[in-house]
Amino acid sequence: MTRRTTLKSLAMLGMAAGAAPAAWPAHAVAADAELDVRTLQPSDLSFSTTALSVPYSIISPNFVRLDDSFADGRSPQSELLRPTAERAAGVSVGDGAFRANGREPYFTLVKSSTGQEAPYCAVIVDVESLAEEALHHNTVLTGLVRDERNYLLGWYNHASRTTGIDVCVDGEVHTLGQVTAELTTPFRLALTATGPGANVFVRDEENARGWRVLTGSDQVGTLLDLRGLGRWIANAAFDTAPVVPADGTQGQLFTVDEPFTKVGSMFGTWQATDCAFTLTLRREGPAGAEVTRSRLTDVPDNSWQYLDLAEPLPAGTYYLEVSNPSSKLSWWGNSDDVIAWGQAYENGRPVTGDRTIRVMFPPAGSAEQMLAAYRNGFGVRADAGTIVLSRVQAGYYGQAGIRDPVIVSLPDGRPYIRGHQLYFTLTNHGLAGGIPAAHMGVFRMDLRDYTRVEEIGKIYQQRRDGAVLGDHAGQVIYDPAIRRFRVLAVTFGDADVYGDFATEYTTSGADVLHGVHLLRSKIVAQGIDPYAVRVDGRWRLALSLSGRTYSYAFGDDDFREPMVAGVNDNAGIYYEGTKMAKIGPHWYILSSSGSDYRVYDLAAGLVGTLDAPHPSGWIPHPMVLPVPVGPNTRFIQLSMDGDGDPVSGAFGHLRVHEADHLVRGHEFR
Repeated sequence: MTRRTTLKSLAMLGMAAGAAPAAWPAHAVAADAELDVRTLQPSDLSFSTTALSVPYSIISPNFVRLDDSFADGRSPQSELLRPTAERAAGVSVGDGAFRANGREPYFTLVKSSTGQEAPYCAVIVDVESLAEEALHHNTVLTGLVRDERNYLLGWYNHASRTTGIDVCVDGEVHTLGQVTAELTTPFRLALTATGPGANVFVRDEENARGWRVLTGSDQVGTLLDLRGLGRWIANAAFDTAPVVPADGTQGQLFTVDEPFTKVGSMFGTWQATDCAFTLTLRREGPAGAEVTRSRLTDVPDNSWQYLDLAEPLPAGTYYLEVSNPSSKLSWWGNSDDVIAWGQAYENGRPVTGDRTIRVMFPPAGSAEQMLAAYRNGFGVRADAGTIVLSRVQAGYYGQAGIRDPVIVSLPDGRPYIRGHQLYFTLTNHGLAGGIPAAHMGVFRMDLRDYTRVEEIGKIYQQRRDGAVLGDHAGQVIYDPAIRRFRVLAVTFGDADVYGDFATEYTTSGADVLHGVHLLRSKIVAQGIDPYAVRVDGRWRLALSLSGRTYSYAFGDDDFREPMVAGVNDNAGIYYEGTKMAKIGPHWYILSSSGSDYRVYDLAAGLVGTLDAPHPSGWIPHPMVLPVPVGPNTRFIQLSMDGDGDPVSGAFGHLRVHEADHLVRGHEFR
């Protein structure tokens, strides 16, 4: 790991049992508090926007794994590779430069000895100068390298004025996202690899604000999935949702040219949570021999459901069939024929269109094995002449904007504040690859200046099948009673494959607030945006499921016995971003729609709305927390918006809203 802190050092961090957060000397303290914490209600509070910021970093500053300015010949790069029949470049390193030159065409990759433990990483090269003239190649590459025949690299070719992403698997190069671009030296070129996707960025004089996105692709995972999920072929797009006949069948014929281990499709249950149906795999077609079948129950709406095979099936033609739905069920698909390797069926007869389907192939190895093999690297390729680089940096990818602010807390809900620093988690936006391209970061914010935000930790999830994923939208609780951290997250890291959004939970004896951590969790409830707090000796959990707001109580201390304490269907309006907040003498559940914040009691009964800024066009999170200000309390709200920047790719401001009035007394005594 990049950095680990064990329980021995928790006392040094002020985490001893019973430790209370330090009071914050307010930057604007009113003479008299107008409200009293003993009688305070959510309707008494109104909030105003105090600060906006956009956390953004290609490589998170505290998570750099390689930084070489080529000061001398003792470079940490350890291996020069020649990926094609072209000559290797003549290379010299020193005096602040990596120089590659040749009189004939050359292609050299440099593989460093450094890498990351999670597939959310970035490599940056500083390009000082390119070759003077070229017809075919005048190219700089940056990314991850395994060997001459396997790599993931972003590149810029000045000869063709193009940029793109190359995924080379067993010597076969697949170019993704190639677009026109014209750069002028000096510039910085970066590749970010984030789950199933990758992006190429540049920083040069043209964009005075910083980084700009050149191109990206969410199809990297279909060729090389460093998460350890394996490659796949799929029809994941859809424009129709035909209902499965109650007494009939729907099916999809498909042909594969190599052994596969899993096949499945995306189904809609029309918001039902108890839908069941039978999924069957046959050879050749609807009348073919049955290979396997499974009765699936309690299927989440709009999720991918699979048949897992004990052993890989050989290449050939197969038929996936759904039958016997217990309630209204749709198989998402296309009204037109969109894939050459498949055909839709209904009641055993061909119909126009194709259904969603994904066929998974055996992974080349676990994420740990893959990431140990793929190292940070870069490359140069030219017809002739000299290319000069002045620096290479690599490490864990940071973020291009954020989502989902959630405070770090103690079990009773009090915010984890040390000195003037508030600790909280954010979802780090990851561009190409969508939701699975994001991951969970731990941050601290200076309560004297809300724009001073620093990422100090990264939390990933390690599945038992060897996958490493960026599950996010979670919560971290330090529990002095067990001297461990309790961590919640949502299974977003493989959403492109499964689409099954569940809340997972684990504990860790390491200091997950700092450094890089891979955790193993268990599913405790269906739904997203979990928030837990211990109230009156019992753990309570709020979350959102299909837009409904759920409240759970647990009969144990390990989140093994969830009991529904209440549910609100929100009159069919979609709400998410569930949080819990102690406001006055009582606890409340908060959630958000596209237009307002709702306030519920612990049984999910609607109490009212929260008076706080609500950016249009997005569903912000209503994270409300009390901050001590001398003998009083100032309530603040951490939220976000969906404002994006097409140049840098940044998505979402971190918004800080302050309550307009001080409150006498403290929420936590």
